[in-house]
Amino acid sequence: MYKKLLFLCVFLFVFGILFADNINATIEINGVIVNGGLVYVAVYSNENDYKAEKPFVKFILNPASGRITHSLELPNGEYVVSVFQDTNSNGDLDTNLFGIPSEPIGKTNYGLRGAPGGFNKLKTPVNKNSAKLIVNMGKVKALGII
Repeated sequence: MYKKLLFLCVFLFVFGILFADNINATIEINGVIVNGGLVYVAVYSNENDYKAEKPFVKFILNPASGRITHSLELPNGEYVVSVFQDTNSNGDLDTNLFGIPSEPIGKTNYGLRGAPGGFNKLKTPVNKNSAKLIVNMGKVKALGII
C-alpha cells in the first residue's frame, strides 16, 4: 500500500511540473482561401528546431472560412508559427524556379515581402499575458515588386 501511495505522489508531482506552465494559446490565421485546400501548420519553439524544420507541434486544418482560429496548450516561451495552404493538394509547399513559394504562406511577424528572416525576427511570446499567435497568409511578394 505504501509503495502505491508513494508512486501516486511522485506521479502527480512530475505531472504537475510538466504541465504547470502550459498556457492555453490561440493561433489565428487570416487570409485563408476558402475551399482552397488544407492548411498545414508548424509551431517552432526555438531557433535550432526552426532552422532544422523540426516543429514542436504540427497539424493540418481544413478551413471553413477565411479566418481560422485554433487553440492548443503551449509551455511558456517564444514561438514561430509557419503555415501554408496546399492549393493543389499534393501535400507539399510548391515553389517557383527561384525558391519563392507559389502557394499562400504565412508566419508570425512576417509581412510577406522578401525573405521572412530567422526565428528571432519572427518569434512571438506565449505567456499568461500574451497567448495569441497571429499569422497573415498570402502570396510572397519578392522584393516588394509583385
